[in-house]
Amino acid sequence: MPVADVRKTKATVVPLDPDATLYETGTREVWQSRLVTSDGQEIGPVIRQVVEPGMYTIRYFVVYDLREDRHVLVPTNTVTDITSTHVHTNVTLEHIRQMPAFCHEMTRGFEETVYDALDRTPHWVEEAWMQTCPDDTE
Repeated sequence: MPVADVRKTKATVVPLDPDATLYETGTREVWQSRLVTSDGQEIGPVIRQVVEPGMYTIRYFVVYDLREDRHVLVPTNTVTDITSTHVHTNVTLEHIRQMPAFCHEMTRGFEETVYDALDRTPHWVEEAWMQTCPDDTE
């Protein structure tokens, strides 16, 4: 079923990419927690998350940007702390302003745009590098 058709069914888990490796889903743990930037600015509530089940990983939080009236994806590898009311990230307000709006479809190109706006290394580059590191336990 195409992504658009699944969305019409109001599913709670929605595939975002053609290969169905990333899914948007609800999150009870941080739902409505406010995202706070490294410069102390409150962006808005976390409303969903993007998971990659094949890696057992939450890749992004979907945040409603109250200032810009849009959704943005915040990579979870930028999260520095989670409290009962807030999610803290190591990106600035200016980074958030440069991010593209998230419209509930995902491509690698869109992910690259997100990481470029944040001036961060994409998760797939970090993970590839980690897999090539020699094992120090020998």
